[in-house]
Amino acid sequence: MNTNAIPFQPEGNNRSDPTPISIAIQTGTRKDWSPSELSVPLVRVTADFLLLLVGTLIGGTIGHLFQRTHSFELSTQSLILGSIIYTVLVLCLLQSDNAYPRVCSLLHVKETETVLRVSIKAIMISLVVCIVARYPVPRMAMLGGWIIGTAFLAIGRVWVLEAVRQRIATSLPRRRSLIYGSRRTARRFFTGALHSPMLGIDPVGFIGSESEHSEAIYSYDYFQRDSRPIFHEPLSVDMLTRLNIKDIYVCDSSISDHGLKTVREIAQAANCTLSLVDDQEILANKCPTRVWEMDGLFVATTEPNDAGRFYSAIKRLIDIACSALLIFLSAPIWALLAIAIRAESKGPIFFRQTRVGKDGKPFEILKFRSMKVDAPKYARSPNEQTDSRITRVGRLLRKTSLDEIPQLINVLRGEMTLVGPRPEMPFITEEYGPWEAARLTVPQGITGLWQLSADRQFAIHQSIEYDLYYIQNRTVLMDVAILLHTLVYAAKGI
Repeated sequence: MNTNAIPFQPEGNNRSDPTPISIAIQTGTRKDWSPSELSVPLVRVTADFLLLLVGTLIGGTIGHLFQRTHSFELSTQSLILGSIIYTVLVLCLLQSDNAYPRVCSLLHVKETETVLRVSIKAIMISLVVCIVARYPVPRMAMLGGWIIGTAFLAIGRVWVLEAVRQRIATSLPRRRSLIYGSRRTARRFFTGALHSPMLGIDPVGFIGSESEHSEAIYSYDYFQRDSRPIFHEPLSVDMLTRLNIKDIYVCDSSISDHGLKTVREIAQAANCTLSLVDDQEILANKCPTRVWEMDGLFVATTEPNDAGRFYSAIKRLIDIACSALLIFLSAPIWALLAIAIRAESKGPIFFRQTRVGKDGKPFEILKFRSMKVDAPKYARSPNEQTDSRITRVGRLLRKTSLDEIPQLINVLRGEMTLVGPRPEMPFITEEYGPWEAARLTVPQGITGLWQLSADRQFAIHQSIEYDLYYIQNRTVLMDVAILLHTLVYAAKGI
């Protein structure tokens, strides 16, 4: 979500020409904090402290048990003191890294990436201090505390953020807001407002176009549980008064100057604040961009976001190491699944299908066969477990995502990567426009943001926001964060 909205400042004159628009950066809807607002960062900091402290203590204890030599005995007091010092250091680094913003990221992956980055800084600082001070610390205890503590903090933060949003945020003062628009930008803004309660935005609903047939819009989330209705009626003063609207957010880049002037006049008459949300499409002609601020000016860069050779090299090394290790460790599972597939249905063990990879290069994707041999190879993928094309073994494979394991071979070959946009079939990519074609500028992956969202039930190219967000923000630590989220939510049966 782009929170750098452009507020309209009416001058109160009666000229027919639009009044000037002053552009300013907004980090929220209010400047004054109430006591209830202070409870949110307090809860988050306290939760982070407890999560990291407990995780470090548990990890340090486990690590010390695996220490080969016990030339230095780690006392309980030393473990507790060291864990507290390390926890305070991490919290200070989190604060300096702006890890407690009023705005939350898409699916909280940025928050997890920040935790990973800060934890690496903290352990490096701790090691340097111990070496300089010549303080003996069991290496396994430090390693165990770092790994378990980081995992506790990364996973726990997501749960805490959701708990804050569901429970504490409802008591915060919020302004009833109407979102003008019902497309991608409107949905992103709606999601950001829900996930960022400190902004004080209470979305009431959407103003849709006459051609809009949907009745509601769901947020970008792990589950489709938050939605708001689409009002199929013209914007009017009576409507704003009836709904007790205080703020209007225009999230429609296709609105004309005349239409924008009309909306502003209605907002003035209803005494509502009007803001224009920049969706990074307005200046970029529907191409992915990086928008940044310079001395009060917004600059949109339409050049592709190149993550750099270092990122590509590290990502490839991680792909090779992880895929080779996972193939080796899961070899017994491969054998059992192969026997089960052949025992139920005669035919090949693997399902092979042509997909389009980076730069439009086709390749053959591998999966464990979950459907009958005579099922059409390029038909629409089954959405229901009761689909007659799916075998009994196939139902288990699809439910557990075990049918995707052979794609580790694609990763090892360099045709795919662990984290990236999902590859699609050629007849779909042939219909891509400039907006969708951005997916093909990076290696296609096994998992990504789309797979973690509730929109995974829809076609990949219909939920392109997740892939574009990843392309513009990808780093090695974000890849690790997505893998961590994938493991957690796969374990929960998503």
